[in-house]
Amino acid sequence: MNKDDMERAFQALSETLNREGHQADIVIAGGAWMALVLGTREVTKDIDAYLSAPTEPIRQAVLRVANELDLPQDWLNDGIKGFFYGTPPQNLWREYPALRVYAVTADYMLAMKVLAARNDDQEDTKALIQALSITTVTEVLDIVERYIPSSLLTPKHRYFAESCLDR
Repeated sequence: MNKDDMERAFQALSETLNREGHQADIVIAGGAWMALVLGTREVTKDIDAYLSAPTEPIRQAVLRVANELDLPQDWLNDGIKGFFYGTPPQNLWREYPALRVYAVTADYMLAMKVLAARNDDQEDTKALIQALSITTVTEVLDIVERYIPSSLLTPKHRYFAESCLDR
């Protein structure tokens, strides 16, 4: 999905929710966040989002939009909720008639990327480090520890942060 695809999908989701008498809030992260908020990606395979309760009307509307726009059924994927520890800091990104789309903050996105510590996340992590004007591993880890329980952090996370700071 490119930026236009994502915006079209959000608009269609809002219209579907509105027709059915529902309102929803979602919080985006992941590749969609990198494309829509930071602008460092052209495409993403899906939109990682946390869904407000009740989730069932949103899930049903997502399926309708998938059929309507010929998108995969999981174009809006809430698997990201496992990476949220408490309520993440967020900002309103877009408001549609029946849908508010929030985006996690850049520092929270950085914490999520470092926690995942996947090779595929290195370019995103480097872009976040640059956007946040970070120059040291200590700065990266201080941000991560602000949001992620320290019991989940291992030497792997420090190594990942160091590798992303190598210019």
